[in-house]
Amino acid sequence: MRLTLRKVTIFILSIAFCSSAWAQSRELALDREYLEIYQATEKVLENDPFLQNGIYYAYPYYSALGSPFLGDGEFEPGTVIFREKSYEGIRINYDIFNQQIILLRKTGEMLVMNLMANEFISGFSFKGKSFIRASFPGESAPFYQVISECKNVACYYIWYKERRELLDAGKQRIYSFSEEKSRHYLYMDGMLTQYKNNRSFIQLLPDEARDEIKAYLKENRVVVKEASDREMLALIEYCNSILDRDSKLGGE
Repeated sequence: MRLTLRKVTIFILSIAFCSSAWAQSRELALDREYLEIYQATEKVLENDPFLQNGIYYAYPYYSALGSPFLGDGEFEPGTVIFREKSYEGIRINYDIFNQQIILLRKTGEMLVMNLMANEFISGFSFKGKSFIRASFPGESAPFYQVISECKNVACYYIWYKERRELLDAGKQRIYSFSEEKSRHYLYMDGMLTQYKNNRSFIQLLPDEARDEIKAYLKENRVVVKEASDREMLALIEYCNSILDRDSKLGGE
């Protein structure tokens, strides 16, 4: 099912201008995917006042090149922990330029987009990735993708896009968004530190663990800048096992 912000907004506007005709032929005007959206969101939200009273969102980047969203810019089923309550299977989108979560829901006979207040979001899952809301010194991003949270070391990503202004063929200013990018971090001993390559990754680890982890990277051909989430999960779990072992040996 493909539901982009452009598609949803066009659908909403068509309802606004043709409401009476639409009411008479609703079954013809709505295709299967919209009916499925209605049913799914209505079942999950159940008139929840916290979500129903969100801030309305209107997509402002129609003339832009690219989009501010993670992935293809489509609404997909996700899970959001909002005000300590878990909402599963709701349609959301993640604006990584503005760091906002957008909810697609039904109100009356219309599809509406709402901004979900960041301060009430504890975490969410979207496009196969899990995120938490956190605050670390020196970082302004509210959301971090969790790669692994082990006893001795954790790994997080921040996803973002950059925006610049261009002149189109008519000399009008338009926005252009970059491809999605990520910054990578290790969290150890209460500190969040960025790494950019294998060398800087290894340098963040204790001296006594570096040779073994360097050997692991070489043997498994892991390049941390390009590694998949699964590869990084395995690496962090290996690092944790080495650190845990060394900690126990040091305590003897």
